[in-house]
Amino acid sequence: MPTHLDEFQGEEFQGYIENVPPIREYPLRAFLPIEETDDIDFSYGVIDNKYGRAASITGWNASTPLRDKRELAKVYGEVAKIQHGFRLDEKEILKFNRPRTDAERQRAIDYVYSETDQLVYGVDDTEEYLRAQALYNGKLEYKDPENDLEVTVTFDLLEENQITTTTPWSDPTSTPLTDLQIAVQQFQKTNKRQKPIAMHMTSVTEAHLLQNEQIKVQVFGENSGTRIVTKENLRAVFTALGLPPYQINDDVISLDGENEVQYLDDNKVVFLGAELGKTFLGPTEENNFNPGKFGTTKREQDPPRQFVRVGEAAFPALQRPQSIVIMKV
Repeated sequence: MPTHLDEFQGEEFQGYIENVPPIREYPLRAFLPIEETDDIDFSYGVIDNKYGRAASITGWNASTPLRDKRELAKVYGEVAKIQHGFRLDEKEILKFNRPRTDAERQRAIDYVYSETDQLVYGVDDTEEYLRAQALYNGKLEYKDPENDLEVTVTFDLLEENQITTTTPWSDPTSTPLTDLQIAVQQFQKTNKRQKPIAMHMTSVTEAHLLQNEQIKVQVFGENSGTRIVTKENLRAVFTALGLPPYQINDDVISLDGENEVQYLDDNKVVFLGAELGKTFLGPTEENNFNPGKFGTTKREQDPPRQFVRVGEAAFPALQRPQSIVIMKV
């Protein structure tokens, strides 16, 4: 008790996993929408550029040398398999065993459901983190100290689309409007004069813009004194200059359960175009070789323990890497 109950077995539990609603919005899904694939060799498709563009995979201190396509696909499969779980120890099992009333039995069931929900949310968060690494950094970095594995997957972002401003935006006398216009022009050079549809930044980067002298002059004219630029003012200036709308992404993830990692670095602006690629969900053995999330339970007797595991096989594939411009500010 409780994972041996019918609620946590087979199709019934799998159906629950598939229907847990997301706890929050994931803005990068709009740029790399989810698409399921039944291809068991989906990881080979990344190496071969069948699905998108993964330029190279390199490994350091890897247990198995990364010499050929088979080994590369194996490693990428390890990167793409997102899974985690929780454990009920002997004391918890005893607490849930032999409920005295239907209400007590239901509390035990609800507890497992609640913890399972957290696992589903964690998988969704990691999936978004993979998208963020591809879109915001142009590479995926994966470290697994337990298995002595460290891998970097790089995408074909154009070198000329990676820009660094001359004066950092933390300096109020910098010229961010000019910098943004240069970045848009660079985007147009590699996208048949099409403009980006959005630009992403963090609140820290936005704060630099709200205190910038060039923007103050644009909003209030010369001799603006101590007047404060609002977010509405900033958006109006961007619209007037034909710049794409901006979106704040301050999301973080805790990959090790302790330290938080930002999806998007401060002092970075990322310009994104349309139809950048897909987030492919591949098949897993745990889901009867079907794509999508899976949920499994397991019991052990020595010592008595019960486990719940949730995961999926997911990877971002960029099909239009030229439609990303990254500007460090």
